[in-house]
Amino acid sequence: MPDAARRHRGTTDATPEDTLHGEAAEEAQLTLTDPVRLGWVLDKPGEVHGGMGPNARLRLAARVTAIGPAAVDPATGRPFARLLATPAQTAALLGWGPPGARQARLAADTAHERWGLPAARAAVIEEVPTEGMRLS
Repeated sequence: MPDAARRHRGTTDATPEDTLHGEAAEEAQLTLTDPVRLGWVLDKPGEVHGGMGPNARLRLAARVTAIGPAAVDPATGRPFARLLATPAQTAALLGWGPPGARQARLAADTAHERWGLPAARAAVIEEVPTEGMRLS
């Protein structure tokens, strides 16, 4: 299994979808369903996670079904800010460039076609309340 799927607990996930579910729960207290593979982005320098070298980063989309109370990330010892943003805003904030922008459009299209969600429109980016939030 690639290093990107190796979890900080020393276990290895069987699939990228398993990694998505586990990391979303650990780092953002999200419960997800129905993950979809969108594509990948080549990371030539591979400087993330201790310099693993060149690699491909798989991008996935999933429907968020619950957002729990904020918690400290076990890997960093600190909580992460959790923001509500459209896929396009997220790609821009994370500096994913043109490949990320295309995948953000694909994520929005997938959400509309697969889950019947309305088209994502740019809005003010908000922080998720510390106590979490109910989703309709």
